[in-house]
Amino acid sequence: MSLWSRQSIAVKLPVALAALLLVLGGAMTTVSYLEVRRTVVGLAAARLYQAANQMASVLAASTQQRIIAVQQFMQRADVAEFMRTRDPAIAQKLNAAAVTHLGAAAAIASLEVWDASGSRLLSGGSTFEELTPATREHFKNDLNTTTARIGRLRPDGERLSYLVGGRIDANGAPIGYVVERRRLANPAQAQQTLALLTGLIGSEASIVVGNDDGTAWTDLSMPVAAVPISRDRAGQLLEYERGGRPPVLAWATSIAGAPWLVAVEFPHAVVLAPADRLVFRATVLAVMLLLVAAAAGWVFSRRITTPLLHVTEAAEAAAELRHVAPIETDRHDEIGRLAEAFNVMMERVEEARLDLEQRVDARTAELTAVNRELESFSYSVSHDLRAPLRAIVGFVQILDEDHGDTLAPDARRSLERVKVNATRMGQLIDDLLTFARIGRAPLSRERVDVTHLARTVADEAIAAADHAVELVLEPLPPCMGEPVLIKQVLANLISNAVKFTARRDRAKVTIGATTNGETVYFVRDNGAGFDERFAEKLFGVFQRLHRTAEFEGTGVGLAIVQRIVNRHGGRVWAEGRVNEGATFYFTLPQVSVSRSGKHRVAAHQ
Repeated sequence: MSLWSRQSIAVKLPVALAALLLVLGGAMTTVSYLEVRRTVVGLAAARLYQAANQMASVLAASTQQRIIAVQQFMQRADVAEFMRTRDPAIAQKLNAAAVTHLGAAAAIASLEVWDASGSRLLSGGSTFEELTPATREHFKNDLNTTTARIGRLRPDGERLSYLVGGRIDANGAPIGYVVERRRLANPAQAQQTLALLTGLIGSEASIVVGNDDGTAWTDLSMPVAAVPISRDRAGQLLEYERGGRPPVLAWATSIAGAPWLVAVEFPHAVVLAPADRLVFRATVLAVMLLLVAAAAGWVFSRRITTPLLHVTEAAEAAAELRHVAPIETDRHDEIGRLAEAFNVMMERVEEARLDLEQRVDARTAELTAVNRELESFSYSVSHDLRAPLRAIVGFVQILDEDHGDTLAPDARRSLERVKVNATRMGQLIDDLLTFARIGRAPLSRERVDVTHLARTVADEAIAAADHAVELVLEPLPPCMGEPVLIKQVLANLISNAVKFTARRDRAKVTIGATTNGETVYFVRDNGAGFDERFAEKLFGVFQRLHRTAEFEGTGVGLAIVQRIVNRHGGRVWAEGRVNEGATFYFTLPQVSVSRSGKHRVAAHQ
């Protein structure tokens, strides 16, 4: 029986109601949370998309201005002239023009003229280190066109820089490059960009710009840790972590006219804050409802289960035959009617019990009187019938001794028949008295060594037999019972087995037991056997399947066996075939050992 099934309804009802509300509340909270989450994520995605596109438009306009300005500088005639002649006067003029071209950005940018190999010929504005040959090749690949364009972001000390420029050709061959080098970015410009972003999406937002191949990212002020965004992931809502920062939602957009991406980030926790607040409030509300439901269920169940408990306790007391007081109730509903019906039932049960006790007392007195009469009858049988039989046997014996020699053979045979039948009748009376006493004698319960008992009985039966008998005695489990009566069972069965093997050349009797859930003892012989169609008659009083002339007996022995075995709580049955032997089976209470080490009787299945 499970723990739940043993609980009272007073416990089950509040728990079941609370569990139901818990499941319903949990399901509703989960569905609401998922819906709110989907909604707020959708709104965040729309705002991020709008902000990213807006920032991309701003940066695209800025880069387009730089491209146009550099393209105009590339179209100056003195630029190509200087590349061909290296004239210092032209260099001085171009340097002044470069400073004018940069304007206020001269602090973070420079305008340079390179020769065809990428070596710097002149520079105006901020000072940048000379590029290494390998770096120049990378920049030349970015700017290998006669129209100005923007190159990729590349590390430049503690910041990132990029190039805007193009190639100058003469007579179909490159003669140099015009390059504007810029660092990202001055703090003022970064603050302006962030202010624009805050107006679009909120102060928690951040912006990063990087190459469309996923390298070299910056927040427009300083380089940042690698952002897991590339060209193929642009144009969709992204979720990631970078640089040990909390998770963010982001939208990346390509910047027109530049090999860059701009991504607007927003903290994941801030986006989901409304959904989290919903879960918290729903949880608090669910707990409150759960407590209210549990309290209501408890009150309601107490209202129902308290009278039911009284009825149950009264029913249990009645089942245990204890006194049951009437159930008091002021209710008029189904439970009140049940209590009233139970009170009426108990009144009738009490009346029936008293009537039954009176009848039992009367029947007991009658049975006592009958038992006395039976005992008197048994005494009469044992005394009044035995005395004449003993007299008959005695006089027959005197006649045989005194006048046996003078009697004719027929007379002697008749006298012998009288003696045999009188002796047989005395044995029959003894068996009947034994059969009657077995039903009245009290039973003791003690451990019986069945193997030793069977050995003793078998040796006595075989010693008294007038033919040789082979005995096979297997180990027999002990049992609990009355030793004298169990010995009587073994004596009757073994003596029968020995008797019915008298006409066998090699008589054999086997005594053993089988154990398969319960222990079954058996006595098997290879004697005359019997027809199984008449097996039920074997255990009846005076029921015999063989004539007295073939095998002597009174027909009471197997009836005694059945009565003893039944009184011990066992069963007895037989199997056999004519001239192929018979087997008699019986069961007895087995010995089992309790935890205290004491023997106890094992119940039959």
